[in-house]
Amino acid sequence: MTIRVGLLGLNYGARVHLPAYGANPKYEVVAVCARTPGRAQDVARENHIATFYSDARRLITAADVDLVSIATPPRTHAGFAAAALAAGKHAVVEIAFVGAAPDARVLVDMAREQGRIGSAAFVLRYVPHIRLVGDLLAQNTIGHVRLVRLDFFSNFLALAERSWRWLWEAEHGGGVMAGFISHGLDLLCQWFGPVRAVDGALATLAEVNGLAPGVEPADDTGLVTLHFESGLLATINFSAMVAYPRVRMELHGASGSLFVDGFGDEVSLLPMGQQTARPVYPDASYLEHTRGQSGLPAGFQHYLDRLAGALNTGEVPSDFPTFQAGLEVTRLLEAVRMASREGRRVRLAEIA
Repeated sequence: MTIRVGLLGLNYGARVHLPAYGANPKYEVVAVCARTPGRAQDVARENHIATFYSDARRLITAADVDLVSIATPPRTHAGFAAAALAAGKHAVVEIAFVGAAPDARVLVDMAREQGRIGSAAFVLRYVPHIRLVGDLLAQNTIGHVRLVRLDFFSNFLALAERSWRWLWEAEHGGGVMAGFISHGLDLLCQWFGPVRAVDGALATLAEVNGLAPGVEPADDTGLVTLHFESGLLATINFSAMVAYPRVRMELHGASGSLFVDGFGDEVSLLPMGQQTARPVYPDASYLEHTRGQSGLPAGFQHYLDRLAGALNTGEVPSDFPTFQAGLEVTRLLEAVRMASREGRRVRLAEIA
């Protein structure tokens, strides 16, 4: 059965969601919506989509929409997702997920009560090289993992010509931590289980102008430490205000280390006692569900295949990122913000 998609948000949505659904024969985008006059009509015409809206409520309640894909600014996510579930639709919510843990918990409860699938789009976990790392960890390739380091450094917010208005709205789910580091938090929780406590220091290095009264500028830089219940220690260093770009994850175990460069672009393995890491490549089976693609586009394709399977059978795989995964990451984000604000270690049990 073809899954009929209504797409909300045509900036990131048109660049990423629309081509991903279009490349997957299990889906058909039947309607698009944008608040900017003329934008939805232009995108619909260019992509041969029959219906377009400027009012999100009309798309959400449309009889020919099965799945609402939400790629609008984060401050709208909770409301649109709740409306979609109330209308009997399934919902995909782009990352950043929602701004507050209570909102995420409401969505978890609504999805369960309505018997609908709600998913936080943590597609990084489905990138072929990332799936390979998960399998290597499950095979105990580097032994018991004791330390993880994640670095995310970029210049994209330092460039004057770039505009990321939603990213600066701290009260509405903004910030580099929520928008980008969330994917890493999701991966770490998937691989290593629950976090017991966090330390954090967040900063805004950019000069931010034009925010509405009462809205605080969100983080563009930070240092975070996660204390897992298993005893694992993970450190996260990030900034979008530096000239030197670097995205890397290091996983250090009792018998070796794994290194993930970029967004799952390359993986290498260093056994304990050796001096040089060797590349590790996914075999063909990892690419079967991605139509030969790699990186984040491949992750989105595999994610959509897993989503289609869940929608058509009603059985959600245990490793699929539902709204519950979104809630877990949102609680972590709130704990880090509290740790930074109050200058102390925060236990996850303190976050509702």
